[in-house]
Amino acid sequence: MKFEALEKVGAMSLLSPWGQNMHLPAGIFHWSGRAKAEAEINGTIGTAKGKAQQVFGAGGNKNVTMALPSMKKYIPNLDPEQIFPYAPDKGLPAFSSAWRNWILRKAGEDARALDPLLGQCQVTPGITGGLHNTLKLFVGPGDPVVVPDKRWENYDNIIEINIGARPVEFPFFTGDRFNIDGMCDAIRSVWKQQDRAILVLNFPNNPTGYSPPRVEADAIKKSLLELTASGDKWLVVIFDDAYEGYVYDSDAANRSLFYEMLPQKGLVTIKLDGISKEMLWYGGRIGTITMAYPADWVNAVGRDALDKEWGNKFAGISRSTYSNCSMLAQSVAAAALQDLDQILEERKVCTGILAERYRIFKEELKKIDTSRLQCNPFQGGFFNFFDIVPKDGPAAEDLADHLLKKYKTGTIPVHFGSLNGIRVAFCSVEAEDIPKLCENLNNAAKDLMP
Repeated sequence: MKFEALEKVGAMSLLSPWGQNMHLPAGIFHWSGRAKAEAEINGTIGTAKGKAQQVFGAGGNKNVTMALPSMKKYIPNLDPEQIFPYAPDKGLPAFSSAWRNWILRKAGEDARALDPLLGQCQVTPGITGGLHNTLKLFVGPGDPVVVPDKRWENYDNIIEINIGARPVEFPFFTGDRFNIDGMCDAIRSVWKQQDRAILVLNFPNNPTGYSPPRVEADAIKKSLLELTASGDKWLVVIFDDAYEGYVYDSDAANRSLFYEMLPQKGLVTIKLDGISKEMLWYGGRIGTITMAYPADWVNAVGRDALDKEWGNKFAGISRSTYSNCSMLAQSVAAAALQDLDQILEERKVCTGILAERYRIFKEELKKIDTSRLQCNPFQGGFFNFFDIVPKDGPAAEDLADHLLKKYKTGTIPVHFGSLNGIRVAFCSVEAEDIPKLCENLNNAAKDLMP
C-alpha cells in the first residue's frame, strides 16, 4: 500500500515508525469485497453459510449465516443489565467461568489432570485480539516467534507490524505430513540466541485445513514434551484453536493438543479460542486466552494468585486499548453454555453440513490437474489450500483475479515468503456448487498455465 496523499501533504512525517508501517494488506477483506460484487460462487470469507431450513429447521432455502439456535433464543430473555452496561475489562465472570467449564468438557478424560492447572479465561475481542495480547506480553521488538510457513496472513501483521517482532518460520509440510523435525529445529535455533522460545500452532490449520492424524498428533505432543523435559530453556506454546472440532476425517485428531500437553517446568501452554467459530457468532467478537500453569507454579503460590496477577496483566492491555468486550455477546454465550449437551447437539448440525461439502470436495479434487494446482492435505476446518505448482507460474493474485473476472469465482490469494497459492473457503460454498467451483479452478489454471 502506497500512501501517496499522506506523503504529499507531509502527514507521514508526523507518524511514529509504527504508524508509518501500519497498513491493511490487500488480503481477505479486499478479495471478499470484490467477490461480493463480482462472483457467483464465493469462496473467500471464512463464514459458514447454509440453507435456513438446514440450520434452523425453518426458513426454506434462503442462504443464511450458520448460527446455533441456542445463541439466538436467549437474547429476548436477557435482563437489560445483561445487555447495556460495560463489561468488566477482564471479561464477564459468568462467561469466563462458563467457558472454562466448556474447555474442561472438551478435554474429556484429560479434564481431571488439567483442571488444577487451568487458569481463568481472559476475554478478548476475538482470537485476533487474543493472539495480539498474548504475543505482546511475551515478545518485544526484534524477538523471534516460531510459526509455520503456511499460516493465517494476519499473524504477520500482528507479529511484525504491531509488535515489531519477527517470524521464524519452518516448512509446514514434509511430504503430506506436519513437519515435526522442522518445528523442533526452529525452536532450537531460537534457544541458541535466548532462553525462551514462543511457538504458535493452529489445527485445523488456516489456510490449509490440515488436522494431523491421531498418531501424528501424539508425535507432536511427545516431541515438544521431550524437547522441554530438561527445563533448562522455556517454551511457550500458543494453541490457536479457532477451528477446533471442525474435523471431518475419522482418523484425524478432532480436539486440541492443549488438553493432553500438560505444562511442566520449561513449558507453558496457552489456548486461544472463542465464540466466533465454536458457537458460530462471528460478529460477537468474543475470544478467550486460557493459560495452563506448570504444576510447580501452582504448588508455589496457588492458582488463585496466578489468576489474579495474569488477569491484571491482560486487564491492563484491554483497558489501555479496546477497554472491554461486548456485554451482550458474553451474556448470551454464558446463558447458552449452561446446557453443554444442547450446544454439542447443535454443533453437530453445522459440522454435518460442512462434512458433506468436505466429502464432495475430496471427490472433485480427483478431476483437477495436479501439475498446475496441488491441493494440500486437509481433514477439517473451513478451508483448503492450492499451491501453484510451476515455479514460473502466475502470481496467486493474478490467478484469483482471473477466477473472478472470467469464472465469477472468489478465492483468497496467499502470496508471501515462499508461498504462492489460493485458499478456498468451502464453508461458504453450497454443496451443489462445489463441482462447478472445482471445474472453474481447473479451467482458470489451464488458461494461465497452458
